[in-house]
Amino acid sequence: MIEPSLALQTATRARLLASPQVIEAVDPLDIRDGDTRPEAFPSIVFGNAQVEVAGHYNNYRNVTCYLDLHIWGETPERTKDIGAAVSKALCDTLPVPGFDLTDGLRTERSIYMTDPSGCGHGVVSLSALMGYHL
Repeated sequence: MIEPSLALQTATRARLLASPQVIEAVDPLDIRDGDTRPEAFPSIVFGNAQVEVAGHYNNYRNVTCYLDLHIWGETPERTKDIGAAVSKALCDTLPVPGFDLTDGLRTERSIYMTDPSGCGHGVVSLSALMGYHL
């Protein structure tokens, strides 16, 4: 079995790559895991993940996964446009192989700021209640 946050990240990346609006805005090679400040703009970088155990039931476990997406754009306005495309791409049911998403994928918050360099930086925070068989 794959670790829950890695499974969520893989499914999220696949969904973003399948979104014409996201791919129109960001080169697929720049949708990746890695450092939080990229060299290429625009970029979507998968940030920190957290997994909390939400319940044990015999051979079944529920966990809540939290995942941050760092969105970088040439300007703060462009960053918000990309963030909107990301949120739209992730609003439908997200299949995560090996896991049941009890409540779907949720966008908990989006925060946008101007980087000291003048470019835009946004953080879209996601959460998912995920169940799986041990």
